[in-house]
Amino acid sequence: MLIEIESVYGDKIVHGKHIKQDELKKIVKNLISTVGEENFTTAFCLRYDYQEVACSQDIIIDYVIDLDTHLILKPKY
Repeated sequence: MLIEIESVYGDKIVHGKHIKQDELKKIVKNLISTVGEENFTTAFCLRYDYQEVACSQDIIIDYVIDLDTHLILKPKY
């Protein structure tokens, strides 16, 4: 599963196990309230065993987490 994390602190793409959208919403809400937006990507990767991957326009993303609006979006290709 590939997730793009958009943030004023830098956009990242992370890869790891599949997470359902409802569960991902809970995870995002919990992490933002406990570690904040600045440390979100690091905490997410450590807690859920995700790895950062190189950004590329050719990658098909499963979900986008927008930390500025706290939304989770499913891109349509």
